[in-house]
This record gives sequence, C-alpha cells and structure tokens, in this order.
Amino acid sequence: MALSELDRGLIKDCVEGNPQAWKSFCDRFAGLVMDVVDETLAFAGVSGQDRSLSLREDLAEGFFKEVRASGFELIRAFRGESSLATYMAVVARRWILGTLGKRKNLD
Repeated sequence: MALSELDRGLIKDCVEGNPQAWKSFCDRFAGLVMDVVDETLAFAGVSGQDRSLSLREDLAEGFFKEVRASGFELIRAFRGESSLATYMAVVARRWILGTLGKRKNLD
C-alpha cells in the first residue's frame, strides 16, 4: 500500500517539530496503539486481572513518549513498504514486548 499524502505530510510535520502535527499523530493512532497494547498483553500472557487500565494507559503513553523522545526516529525509519498504520502496529508491539520484558526482569 502506498503512503498516503496525509501520512506523508503528517510524518514530515512531526519530524519538523510541528506540535499540532504531533497532536494529530497521537489522536490518529491512539486507538490503534491501545488495541495493540491489549493484543500484546494477551499474547504475553498477562492475565485479565493484571491488565489494569493503568497498565494499558502507561504502555500506550510510554510508546508515544518514546517516539517523541527518540527525535521521531521510529517515524523517520518508516520506509513506506506498508501502510503507516501497519508499521505503527508492528513498532508498537515490539516496543511493548520489550517494555514488558524489562518489567518482568525487574520483578
């Protein structure tokens, strides 16, 4: 799937530091990232009791913070070989699994 002009502009504006673009990016992908959090927690065997709203929100928020803190490196790395949504889902899943692994090692 080709990169849409909307996604191309959103990536460009985020990388250039446009705060409104970052807000639009977060708004656009918040639902997707929350779905990925839920799926990843289930995949990782985190029981329903341990899947608190707080944990889910912490993971989603942490992912978006990482995207921004990395200087948007995760967005810059997008090569357009899939849709931006597919790319974000894969990257979020990997980040969440890594974060869960670190948390588990700290316990």
